[in-house]
Amino acid sequence: MTAEPDLVIERLLLTNTDDCDAVINLWYDARLIDQNRNAQDDLRNCYESGRGSVLIARKAPAHPVIATVMVGHDGTSGWVHYLAVAPSLRGRGHGATMLDMAENILRHYGLKKCSIHAASERAAKFYRRQGYRLTPAPSRSSSPQDDRFYEKRLSS
Repeated sequence: MTAEPDLVIERLLLTNTDDCDAVINLWYDARLIDQNRNAQDDLRNCYESGRGSVLIARKAPAHPVIATVMVGHDGTSGWVHYLAVAPSLRGRGHGATMLDMAENILRHYGLKKCSIHAASERAAKFYRRQGYRLTPAPSRSSSPQDDRFYEKRLSS
C-alpha cells in the first residue's frame, strides 16, 4: 500500500501539551515505552541536547497526531527512536514516510549512517524492508547480545 499524499508533517512543539500527550500515547500504544517511564523526560532530553527533534504527522492541519518519530545525532552518527503510527492507520506507508523524513534530516547534517533499535520483530522486519541491516549492539546496551540493532548507510 502506498502513503496517502496529504500528510502534514511538522516538528513537535514542547509547548503544545495536547500534541506531546498524543505523541506519548502513540509510544505507549506501540509498546515503545512502558507506563513507568517518564516520557516527558525523553522529549525534554531530546530537545535540550540541541541535536534532536520529534516529528509528528497529521492527516490535515489541526487534526490529531497519527504518527511520530524522534530523530537526532551525536555529531558523527544519526539515530531514530520512537517511530510509531496509530494502530488503525498502520500499513499505509506512514511509517516509511516518517522514517524517510528523519533520514533526510540526518543527511542534511552530513551524517553518513543512521542507527535504530527495533522494539519488536515486527519493527525489525519493517526496518529491514527500509534498507537497514543488523549490527552489533552498542557497548552501552544493557544486552550486548540483543539482535535488534540496525544501521543504514545514508547517501548524500
